[in-house]
Amino acid sequence: MKKLLALAPLGLLVAACSAMNPSQQASYQTGTTAAVAEKKAYDRMMPDRFRCEDGATVDAKYSMDTDEATVTASLPKAKWNKQTLKMAIAPSGSGSRYVNTTNSDTVNYEWHTKGDMGIMTLNWSNGETYSVNCQRIS
Repeated sequence: MKKLLALAPLGLLVAACSAMNPSQQASYQTGTTAAVAEKKAYDRMMPDRFRCEDGATVDAKYSMDTDEATVTASLPKAKWNKQTLKMAIAPSGSGSRYVNTTNSDTVNYEWHTKGDMGIMTLNWSNGETYSVNCQRIS
């Protein structure tokens, strides 16, 4: 009976894997699913909180390897309320810079930090740009 109980978790794992369709299994094995992306160590950290101009706020969590950031932004002038964005590290002359991870035909966004300061920038396809300066509060 003890052997049966010890093997029960293995059976659940096999059952869960077999419930995936072939494309889900392929993307999981290549590391392209959202579930794999969440394996980055976001859950152990509290977000960095920023208060910005125009009544905006930004909460940013960074993966332990700093390759990714998950940013939750409330930007009243852009009509964003707690918009969550997954961003990837990008080249920066100074500080850390993260950009949207998907190509967008309507808006591209960027989160650039250095020390306790941050700048959130939105660039729309029609040429409009909105940028807000932020200060870390925690």
